[in-house]
Amino acid sequence: MTGDTYCRGGSAADASDRQPSPPTKGPVERARRTFLKRTAAGAVAGTSLLSGCLGPMSSDESEGQPTTGTETSGTPDSTGDDPKVGVYLGDESALAPWEEWFGRPVDYYSFNVPTGGWEEYLVDNMPFERPIEPIASDREIAVTMKMFPPGETTLAAVAAGDHADRHETFARSLIRHGMADATVRIGHEMNGRWSPDGAVGHPDRFVRAWRRVVEAMNAADGAAFEYVWAPHVGRVHMDPTAAYPGDEWVDQVGLTVYDKSQHYYPPGCGDACVQRLREENWNRLVNQDFGLSHWVEFARDREKPLVFPEYGVAARNWNDAGSGDNPLFFERFADWIGANSDVVAWHNVWSFVAGPHFVGPSELHVSEQYESLPEASRTFKTVFNSE
Repeated sequence: MTGDTYCRGGSAADASDRQPSPPTKGPVERARRTFLKRTAAGAVAGTSLLSGCLGPMSSDESEGQPTTGTETSGTPDSTGDDPKVGVYLGDESALAPWEEWFGRPVDYYSFNVPTGGWEEYLVDNMPFERPIEPIASDREIAVTMKMFPPGETTLAAVAAGDHADRHETFARSLIRHGMADATVRIGHEMNGRWSPDGAVGHPDRFVRAWRRVVEAMNAADGAAFEYVWAPHVGRVHMDPTAAYPGDEWVDQVGLTVYDKSQHYYPPGCGDACVQRLREENWNRLVNQDFGLSHWVEFARDREKPLVFPEYGVAARNWNDAGSGDNPLFFERFADWIGANSDVVAWHNVWSFVAGPHFVGPSELHVSEQYESLPEASRTFKTVFNSE
């Protein structure tokens, strides 16, 4: 989710160039775990780690790199199943009525780690409206986490391994609460300046920090996490591939995608005008530099799953962006992922009950600032509820 926060500590010099060791879980173990999950839940997921495309490194930085390419283990199997569907509501008490409206349980449930302090990187201290364990027992869990709480440390400190104990403790907390195999989105939207743990201006530092976090989380006994590297669609403020952590460190490629344009519809824009602008915006999302067409080939070339941990429509926003109640977005998105179902594994609609992106029954939308999106919601339900 984009915002206005800028990285506070990214300019500090890195405290260490020592590279973390590659993840201890080998390709056979990861493939077996993913196979078992797919068999049990019908999940279409990747069985191995992403191929690397990190730019040239200095000799110091290259010391911790893999020496072979044997860890890749093939493309996600084509099972004939539709990509899985998830939701972020920001309110666990809304999940049951949302699923009743949708017509079936979701495959993924998503939550964000609060960033008010390190103490919030513990499941016991997270502000869930309902216990998370019963939700996790019946669904895949997608967790979004910043590498550190803004204001408490810096990306350079994380890159130096200063907070490995914090990240391992976070992993243990997930494991204790039944989420040992959660999908974890780390440092998302790193190609935007709004991201406090972003990569703009220092992609190598971001890569080192990412690896530290993965190394620390994998050190927790029982850890079976999968890690999503997830830029915002488009170039935004940098070439996002410069901040790719490498094929030993990432399980899935993920994207943030919203139906936004730079400005809302101009005065006097009638139905035909609105339709034209919505089509233009969809085509921009697909064809822009680092657009959907780029990323689906990026994932396909590496035989890895492409996922959407955060996407959706946008009501007219505070900065006058957003295409409003736009059913066309979900129609085009459904067609697009259908055409690319060999690589798209799951998508998680951002439906925060108090925000501009709500998708679902209008009675669950509690915002007084943003309008509800009933037409887009009906279309989402129609095109993605296959049962």
